[in-house]
Parts: sequence; structure tokens; C-alpha cells
Amino acid sequence: MMLRPRFVIATFFSGSKGGTGKSTLAANLAITMSQSLRSNVLLIDLGIDSSQTASRTLGVVPERLGALDFLIGAMNDANQLLSRSTYLPSVLVVPPGNVRSYQLTINVNESFNRWVYLINSLVMSTGSQLVLVDLPANAPMPILIPALVTSQIINVVLDHATYSEYVLREIDDTYIQPMITQLKYRKIINVVLNKALPGLDTIESRVRGGFARNGEVFTIPMSNCTVPNSHHEASHTIRTKGGITGKLQKSHRDHDQCVDEAG
Repeated sequence: MMLRPRFVIATFFSGSKGGTGKSTLAANLAITMSQSLRSNVLLIDLGIDSSQTASRTLGVVPERLGALDFLIGAMNDANQLLSRSTYLPSVLVVPPGNVRSYQLTINVNESFNRWVYLINSLVMSTGSQLVLVDLPANAPMPILIPALVTSQIINVVLDHATYSEYVLREIDDTYIQPMITQLKYRKIINVVLNKALPGLDTIESRVRGGFARNGEVFTIPMSNCTVPNSHHEASHTIRTKGGITGKLQKSHRDHDQCVDEAG
């Protein structure tokens, strides 16, 4: 019987809305979860045509071959993509790479197969128990669909503002509901309302109605610290909002139990 590595994939997603802080959140959570799990954590930055915030926040220079180069078949050795975070060596980072949107000539099926191979290869070589995926806003379908379909956890990160309710409804109608109701995928959908100013908006109570499927709604307050100067500072904001970490840990334990039962 082939031994399969036990790992959970959690993707950070904001639909068409950029600037929500999801890349910074993903980078912070990578450090926190690596410390909490005492394990390697893999972060894959898919920030095509973007500033590659997640990679840079973890101290990795993104101007090198990355995930998108692998997806289009420009290179085949997944281990060449890995860099260790300068803040915490147990966090391994795959930057986006040198590919731009207009160079994505592959279809969704082709990218899906390459994506699954990439994930499995990197998990096997690094022993990572958790894979965090940072999706850019308006991600092209060959990037977006494989990442969402293979994720056990999808963290929808939006601003703590009234208009986010409409963005969230669009995400739910276009991506989440079809995966859950039509394709019958079991996923944890968390809604993260970022950069909150207490008392200025009531979106949290409205969102709790049905968008967080099998998951929770988290509110993260506005913070004065935006760029970490050390791995302690990088993890501080997420540690104070420990619910997201707890949800990931619970999903990790549940996933391990399912693998054990499958034998």
C-alpha cells in the first residue's frame, strides 16, 4: 500500500477584491502554525502580476523561478522552488515565479494535474503538515480552480466594511456553492473580516447568516504593526486572534483521523 503524507491545504482568497490583507495574514499564520504544530509549514505564493507580499513578508526574494513556472511546464524539479523564511526556517516558501497572466497558455485540466503533482512532491520532500496557498485578486482560472478545489479550508479574507457583504455573496454564488452543492466537496469555509474598527460597521452580524460553511466568522482589528521585524512580531497579530489557528489545528486533527480510518 502506498503511504500518503498527511497534510491540510488552506487557501486565502478574496475574489476580485485586492488589498484586504490576506497575504500578510497568510504569512503571519504560516509562522504561527509552524510554531504551534512544531512542524514545517509550506506557503505557496500564487501572486501573479502582484507585489508577492506573502513571499516578501517572510523574507524571501520572489524574483526567481516559482509555482507558476512549474504549472506551465517551464521547469519540472519542484524542490528548486523552495526557499526558507528568514524569520523562521521551518516555514518554506514557494514564490509565484516569473510568469505573467498573458503567458498562461495552459487550460484548467493541465494546470490541475501539475498543481496536484507540485503539492504532493513538495509535501513529500519537506514533511510539511500544513500547506497555505495565497491566491491573488482576480486570479486566472488555471490558477484559481486547482487551488480552491484541492483545499480543505478556504479562508475568505475581506475588509470589515459594508461593501464586503456583496463581494462575499458573489464569491459564495460563483465558487463556494457549486463546490459544496454540485460537486459535493466537504470544505471548511471561514470568513475573515480584516482591519476592523469597532463600532463602525455591523457587517459581522449579517455575514454570520450563511457564508461561513462548516467554519466561522473572524474579525481582526486594525493593527499598528503591518510589517514584521522578527518572527515574534510576525505572529503576534494572529496569536491574539487565536480562533483561526484553532480552526486550522482542528481541521488538521480531523484530517489525520480520516486518513487513519481509511487505513
